[in-house]
Amino acid sequence: MAKGNTTQRGYGRRHQQIRRTLLLALADRVAAGITDLCPRCQHPIHPNQPLDLDHTDDRSGYRGLAHRTCNRRAGAEKTNRMRRARPVTSRQW
Repeated sequence: MAKGNTTQRGYGRRHQQIRRTLLLALADRVAAGITDLCPRCQHPIHPNQPLDLDHTDDRSGYRGLAHRTCNRRAGAEKTNRMRRARPVTSRQW
């Protein structure tokens, strides 16, 4: 489980405001017949789908709105790679 509050993990007020603004803009684009693509899977996204505001992999910025499953899968894969890279020992010396 991630430690810290939502702001410390990068999901504070600014993140929520950006997400809200992008969701409203997405709804306007869909109404205008414009299709946005998920930055992870490149499939169309729609305002009625579960969406996340996707951070860049280094968390220095945002990739944009992404399908929730795509975004969270990418995060899990990154975490799993990091875990595999650490040596496993039976004891901490």
